[in-house]
Amino acid sequence: MTLALAACAQPRAGGAEPAANTPTSANVTVAFVGVDVLPMDRDALLRDRTVIVRDGRIAQIAPAATVDLAPGTFRIDGTGKVLMPGLTEMHGHVPGPDDPQYAQDVLFLYLANGVTTVRNMAGDPWHLDLRRRVDSGEVAGPNLVAASPWLSAKTAEEAEREVREAKQAGFDLVKIGDMPRAAYAAMANTAHALKLPFAGHVPFEVGLVGALDAKQASIDHLDRYVEFLVPPGSDVTGRDPGVFGSGWIGSIDRSRMHDAVQRTVAAGTWNVPTLSFIEHLASPEPAETMIRWPEFRYLPREVREAWVRAKHEYARRDDFRPEAAQALVRLRRELLKALHDGGAPVALGSDAPQFFNVPGFSVHREMRMMVDAGLTPYDVLVTGTRNPARAIGTPDAFGTVAVGRRADLVLLEADPRADIANAARRTGVMVGGQWWPEAALQSRLQEIAARRAD
Repeated sequence: MTLALAACAQPRAGGAEPAANTPTSANVTVAFVGVDVLPMDRDALLRDRTVIVRDGRIAQIAPAATVDLAPGTFRIDGTGKVLMPGLTEMHGHVPGPDDPQYAQDVLFLYLANGVTTVRNMAGDPWHLDLRRRVDSGEVAGPNLVAASPWLSAKTAEEAEREVREAKQAGFDLVKIGDMPRAAYAAMANTAHALKLPFAGHVPFEVGLVGALDAKQASIDHLDRYVEFLVPPGSDVTGRDPGVFGSGWIGSIDRSRMHDAVQRTVAAGTWNVPTLSFIEHLASPEPAETMIRWPEFRYLPREVREAWVRAKHEYARRDDFRPEAAQALVRLRRELLKALHDGGAPVALGSDAPQFFNVPGFSVHREMRMMVDAGLTPYDVLVTGTRNPARAIGTPDAFGTVAVGRRADLVLLEADPRADIANAARRTGVMVGGQWWPEAALQSRLQEIAARRAD
C-alpha cells in the first residue's frame, strides 16, 4: 500500500486541496479528476474521466476536459490511477457485544482493504444497532447486511417462529445452520412468504438438491456439493462426511459435476465459495508461521492462539488425512471453475475473521485463490462488485461506477484486471461518499496494531 495522494498535483481553480491524513466529511462534494474508471458493468477502462460524488452518491461521470469544478469541491488527482467499485465480503463475521472495540476494529479492517459492504453471517441483535451507528457515521466501517442468529431449529414450529422473529427484528436474511428436513421446509416456506432470504449452510438431511429446490438464496462454502458428487448407492457406511465433505472425497464421481452445476443454474442459487477457509485448514504451512503473516498484528492475541490450537487439533484428528485434505482443495477449485463456466452465480466471500482469515486482508487472499482456480482477474472482480449487489437484491444500489450508485469506491495505483494483486494497491477508499486517503487508513491501522501488541 502507498501513501495517499503523494503524487497529487495542486488543485485547479474551484477545487479544495485534499488533506492526506484525515477522512472527509460524507456531505462534502468530492471530484476524482483525470482518473481511469473501471465501471464493472463491462470489461472496459474509461480513460481520463472526472467523477463527481455528492450527498453520498455518484452524481456525474464525464471526460475530464469537459468538467469545471464548483467552488469548495474536494479535488482528488486521479492521474494515472484507476477508480473501481468497493469490494463486498459476502461471508463476514463481525464480533458481537462481548467486545465492542474488537467489532469496531474488524469493521475498519474491512474498510481499510477496500471492502465497502459486508454481509455479516454471525448475527446478533446487537448488530442491528451497530448497523445504525455505521449508517449514521458514528462508527467507521462498511455497509452492513445483517443476518439473523444461526437458525438451527429442531421442529417445524420452532423454525417458523424464529423466522418470524428475525423478520420482525429487522434482520436482512436468515442464517441457516443444521436442522431436520421438516424444520428446514417450514423455515423455507415461512421465509418465502415473508420475502426474507435464507442463506448459509445446507443441513445434511436436506442436501444440495433440497436446498436448491427450496431456492436457498446462497450456499456458502460450497456446502454439500461434495456429498452430491458421491453417486447414490455408494457405500459410505461408517464414514462421516467430515468438514465440507472431506470424509467422502474418495468416493466422488466427477461426471456428476455437470448435473450439480445445471441444478444450481436452474435454481438461481448463489455460491459464496470461501476457498480460503479450507485451503488454510489443509495447508502444510505451520500454524505458528501463518500467524506471523503481517495482517495478524491487527488481531487480539487470544484469537491468534485459538486459531493455532484449532489447526493443531484438526491435524491430530483420527480422520484427518493430509492427502484427502489436498484433494478437497483441488476439488473445490474445480467446482468453482465449473460453476462459473456453467453460468451459476458466484459472489466473493472469505469467512473472516475465522481460521487465519483476517478481515479485509483475507478477501485479497481469496481473490488470488480464485484466479489460481482458473477465473480471470476480471471474472473475480465481478464476483466482488456487481455480483454481490445482485445477490443481495439491490443491483442498482452499488457494485458499479455509474451515476446514481452509492459512492462506495476504491482508488488504485494500477488496473487490477492486469494483476489481481493491484486490487490491494490502494491510494484511498470511499464509503458512502466519505473519502479515506491511504495515509488516514494507515494511521488508524497503526492504532489498532498498537492496541493488539503483545
